[in-house]
Amino acid sequence: MSDTAWIVLGLGLAALVFGGVGTGLLVSEREFRRIAHRVPGQVVRLRPSRGEDGTTYYPTLRFMTVNGQAVEAETRFASNPPVAPVGGGVMVLYDPAGPTRVRVDSFWGGGTVIGVVFAGVGAILLAVTIGMVAFSG
Repeated sequence: MSDTAWIVLGLGLAALVFGGVGTGLLVSEREFRRIAHRVPGQVVRLRPSRGEDGTTYYPTLRFMTVNGQAVEAETRFASNPPVAPVGGGVMVLYDPAGPTRVRVDSFWGGGTVIGVVFAGVGAILLAVTIGMVAFSG
């Protein structure tokens, strides 16, 4: 197989992976929003996570469910800057079947941005792959 064919294969596989992950995140976010209840809450803690690209923060949220149950839970999405400072108010989305499954109701707090980035990278890689196939012969 030629070097160009290997490059096209690699780019095509990367496009599938990035596109699949991005699409999965966006579908998951849409499904979560469909079932979630929205209530006011407060950031009570920010857990830092240090990585090669800097520090991101996982917020722990405190809120009351629509049934009056007090809940405190950490989101699974980190950000930098944090979605709100400790003590700051946020709108919380939670799963009524599992109230500790929470997200901050914002463009940045629910995974939409990550999904869009992954899907976008996948689309760009797919376009490059198609361009290479179309113009290589």
